[in-house]
Amino acid sequence: MTRAENEILDKAISGRRLDTDEGLALLESHNLAALGRAADAVTRRLHPEPLRTYNIDRNINYTNVCVSGCRFCAFSRKMGDADAYVIQPDELHRKIEETIALGGNQILLQGECTQN
Repeated sequence: MTRAENEILDKAISGRRLDTDEGLALLESHNLAALGRAADAVTRRLHPEPLRTYNIDRNINYTNVCVSGCRFCAFSRKMGDADAYVIQPDELHRKIEETIALGGNQILLQGECTQN
């Protein structure tokens, strides 16, 4: 990070509000590790107790078949397309079990299938 970016991070860590240009500079720095350390420092300043909670989840795309037709989506397929899929229940269960085995506590299901 540049000296200016470090100064902006120090400002944020101390609790002073950033302006739009400062926020944009941090976003454009692409230094996720430094941003993460700064966010952790802010969290510890605001919540000094030594307790953190994390949610381990998995997003399961059970199908890529969709009829919505959103123009921005590169993921969806029409039923019958060569690369269209709908996973079988046993595969869904396997993915859920894998998540549980890794300590997961939340499953997010995503898809819009028109299959009967």
